Amino acid sequence: MEEMFQQVRMFLAAPDAQQEEFDAGSVLIWVDWGEVSYLNEVLPETDAIDYACIDTEEERGFDIILKKDGMVRAIPYALDHADRDTTLKAAQEYLAPGYGIRWYMGSLGSDKLAFIVLPTAQWRQLEQEFGIEQVAYHFAPIEADSQMFEMDVDEVFDLLEQRKQ
Repeated sequence: MEEMFQQVRMFLAAPDAQQEEFDAGSVLIWVDWGEVSYLNEVLPETDAIDYACIDTEEERGFDIILKKDGMVRAIPYALDHADRDTTLKAAQEYLAPGYGIRWYMGSLGSDKLAFIVLPTAQWRQLEQEFGIEQVAYHFAPIEADSQMFEMDVDEVFDLLEQRKQ
C-alpha cells in the first residue's frame, strides 16, 4: 500500500503533469461490474473482504454476502437488480474505519470508473499535505449518498462542466 500511497502523492503534487502516467499505472482499480474481488486484489490478505455470492429467488438472481466479525450481512440491493454503487458503498462500510475507497474523478464520464483504496490514515495525511478540497476534487470519498455509476448522462455532463471551472 505504501507504493500506492506514494503514487497518489506524486499525482496530487502535479496532477496535470502526472495524469496520463497515473491513468495508465497500476494504482487504479477499474470497475465495470459490481464485484468485491477488485478491492481484494489491492488489500492485504489480513484485511480482505470476506464475501460469498449466493443464488437467490429475488428477481436479480443473486446476493453478495459480507462476513465480518462473526456477522453475516447481504449487500442491500433492490429486489429486481444489483448495482455497482450499492456494492461499493457496502464495501466502504465494511472496510471502515481502517480503509477508505475513493472514486478517482479522472475517470468521470467513462463506462468503467476507477477507484483507489488506501488506509484512512494515509488519506488523512494526503489531506493535511494537499488540502481536503484538492484531495476530494481528484479522489471523492464514497459516502452513503454517493452516486457514481448510477448518475444519468445529464448529471455526468453537469459535473464535468463544473470541474472545468
